[in-house]
Amino acid sequence: MLFSEKIKRLRIESGKLQKDLARAIGVDVPTYSRYEHGERRPKREQVLRLARIFKTDTDELVAAWLADEAYSHIAHDKMANRAASLLRDMLDGNLTDEPVEANEPAEAATVAEPPASTVKRDFIARLGRKMMPCLVHGDAATVLESIEDGSIDCIVTTPPYWRRRSQGTESITATSADEYINGLLNAMAQAWRVLKPHGSLWLNIGDDTTDGFVQGIPWRVVLEMIDRQGWHLVNEVIWNKTTTSPQGSHDHMRKVHEAMFHLVKDEEFYYNDEELRRTCALILRNEDKGRPRVKKQYLQPDNVQGVVPGDVWTIGVQRSGIAHYCVAPDTLYRLPIIATCPRDGIVLDPYCGTGTTCRIAYELNRRSIGIDINPQYIEQARASIEQKPLSLF
Repeated sequence: MLFSEKIKRLRIESGKLQKDLARAIGVDVPTYSRYEHGERRPKREQVLRLARIFKTDTDELVAAWLADEAYSHIAHDKMANRAASLLRDMLDGNLTDEPVEANEPAEAATVAEPPASTVKRDFIARLGRKMMPCLVHGDAATVLESIEDGSIDCIVTTPPYWRRRSQGTESITATSADEYINGLLNAMAQAWRVLKPHGSLWLNIGDDTTDGFVQGIPWRVVLEMIDRQGWHLVNEVIWNKTTTSPQGSHDHMRKVHEAMFHLVKDEEFYYNDEELRRTCALILRNEDKGRPRVKKQYLQPDNVQGVVPGDVWTIGVQRSGIAHYCVAPDTLYRLPIIATCPRDGIVLDPYCGTGTTCRIAYELNRRSIGIDINPQYIEQARASIEQKPLSLF
């Protein structure tokens, strides 16, 4: 029996309504309904809660949840039977007959933490209080392994785009959209680990096409992060670019936007609304100096408390000194840092490129860490940041 069918049967047998269960596990009714229709998967802790509510065997329900996940990946593949056989062999090789201690909770085996990393996590301890950004040449996932749990206040990043020019970054080498997405999800799992409970992740991610059709990569990544990793989506910000590269096409429109997603771990997260509004007001005044006043899509006036940022930001692309390479515009990163990183906080960019995130964090008196696998970008970042005078502080 599929997991979705099992929880539906258990709900009916218990005489409960979908709204009762939705409230009990902390989701809305449409989301719970999708669980029963097999359209979405609950988190493991929600499965455990459902088992307690239904007074059913916890291990059996979790096993059905795991089996349903495996089934969804291989059921319609011609190699499904062989994959299932290999999976059985792999499991047989890892299972033991050691009994669970009598005083151990029945569900402990299903919620055990993964084995601790053998990497020494002391990156932040070694970083100290120095304000100059720490720029690291290396693979994002590898360097993230050395950062302590719950030590980062804010992550702002633009991962390398799939199949967009060879930029010397590991994710560009993915041979398929699925491989790219899985690689990025692995990095986002590390981002979850290093982020503080009240921290924020801002993920600017581009899309691509295959045979002329849009792949939906940004939303595929974010939905997996929500469903499987437990992230909460606060906003989808549309970056409306005022300048883009020429594009020749006769069957689709020119793409002039990207998405930036604001994601958090906890329903309560740090957000400095007052400082954000002041920054937006300053940006609006600076952009309007000496020019006819025009309507800004990403800044909407509020006569009482200043400007309120909307979720469409109209910002031009910035060119760098590297051929065919564009850097994220300052405003795209400045607003997230102002809003979600406290003044004594640490900003992280695991795909820092030429260092826009770290440079802005430095200007705003925040400590920062930038990681990139391309040594040329790291050197470019150091050069641009070291030009900033210490008198900024």
